Amino acid sequence: MSSPWIAGVQVRNLDRGTPVADFLCGACLTHKRVTGRGKVTAFLRDNPVTAHGPHCRPAAKTT
Repeated sequence: MSSPWIAGVQVRNLDRGTPVADFLCGACLTHKRVTGRGKVTAFLRDNPVTAHGPHCRPAAKTT
């Protein structure tokens, strides 16, 4: 991708090709990518933001 990543869920290629869903946590920078219509549907049904919450370990801030 040429633009900077924004935390949250992004879904693309729903109308053509293979659907792809990306999840990026803004606190700990965990990234997960799922491809395929069935896997994307299940991934979104499970709500990746809420599911990741209990496992999130925010990165240490450096100043």
